[in-house]
Amino acid sequence: MIDYKNLGISQDEAAKIVLDHYGLEGKAAKLPGEIDFNFKISCADSNTYVLKISRPYENEQYLDFQQKLLQHVENNGHGLLAPIVVKDTSGGAIAEILDSNGIPRKIRLLTWIPGRIWSAVNPQLDDLRNTLGKHCGRLTKALQGFDHNEAYRTFDWDIAQSLWTTAYLYLFEGEKKEVISFFQEIFEAHQNAYGKLRKAVVHNDANDNNIIVSDDLVQPSVKTVIDYGDSAHTQIINDLAVACAYAIMGHNDPLEAALPIVEGYHESFQLTESELEFLYIAIAMRLVISVTKSAINRSKEPDNHYLLVSEKPAWEVLVKWRNINTAFAHYNFRQACGLKAHPNLGAFELWAMKQTFHFEALFPSIGRKTVHHLDLSVGSTWIGHEKEF
Repeated sequence: MIDYKNLGISQDEAAKIVLDHYGLEGKAAKLPGEIDFNFKISCADSNTYVLKISRPYENEQYLDFQQKLLQHVENNGHGLLAPIVVKDTSGGAIAEILDSNGIPRKIRLLTWIPGRIWSAVNPQLDDLRNTLGKHCGRLTKALQGFDHNEAYRTFDWDIAQSLWTTAYLYLFEGEKKEVISFFQEIFEAHQNAYGKLRKAVVHNDANDNNIIVSDDLVQPSVKTVIDYGDSAHTQIINDLAVACAYAIMGHNDPLEAALPIVEGYHESFQLTESELEFLYIAIAMRLVISVTKSAINRSKEPDNHYLLVSEKPAWEVLVKWRNINTAFAHYNFRQACGLKAHPNLGAFELWAMKQTFHFEALFPSIGRKTVHHLDLSVGSTWIGHEKEF
């Protein structure tokens, strides 16, 4: 029987694992991790790594998926900075150990990329968000052509599969319920067109704790995005939507905050006009997944106040996003990508150039054929009472 209370690995054990399987001598320090047990390995030669130790009986195909993703980016990223897979002494990308319970555990070693996580960077200005978009676009481009069976799994964090959240609408009430159902209904109504968008394996998790920013305090830029565990085969636009959903949190105008990201992404990986139509709702549905997950966890742990704090910024964005007109958001996204704001503006301009207009045709009821200047400038005597001049 597995002792689930004793699954952890000590720092000394982690250091020995790295020495035994990779021939590297260094000190280990624990890192946070939702699934894997992670350690930062600092070696005497100044090289630094991340050791990832799986839980017992982890799906090896799932781990293989992540390792091959990283290797594909390394070979096809054209200099794109990303964690590099370090092979063990036998030349494998995934090694195996026996833990204190005698249970086999899979281990992986990746290079460490120094920097600050996005959530610790303040202020987050347009130039920084633009570099986030550029990096995510380059990563999407690097992953083109990659495929793996594990990319097609059922996955709650995939926006394309997000309608599972409708089964948990009962967890909300009042304005929150109205906001969530509003987005769910829009998304469900457009499934046919949405399903025809381009698909590929994408990173799918550029959240505020997976984005590494440079240490430059004057002109910071995004160095890389880590943690490929949520990668999936899904609509390409979803990858940009995830990056936007987290990076616009904490801003007074979330739409304005999203535009530099969209511009940067499109510069690195050109989006189609049809994809931009769905960016607004894709961002919303990623946030719907997030708050639904939080609500489910809170129902299981009602006294966990941290869950309330962690979902607060997502709710703030969702409420603001609900008050943004969908067409207005769409036109802004188009303009950020260098397109005419309205899809039919070009056709209208061509039509207008061929027309001959007369003043009386526009205002037939006033019986005038000439236009008179109306002075509403600061110095105009038309404003206010004549006695004031």
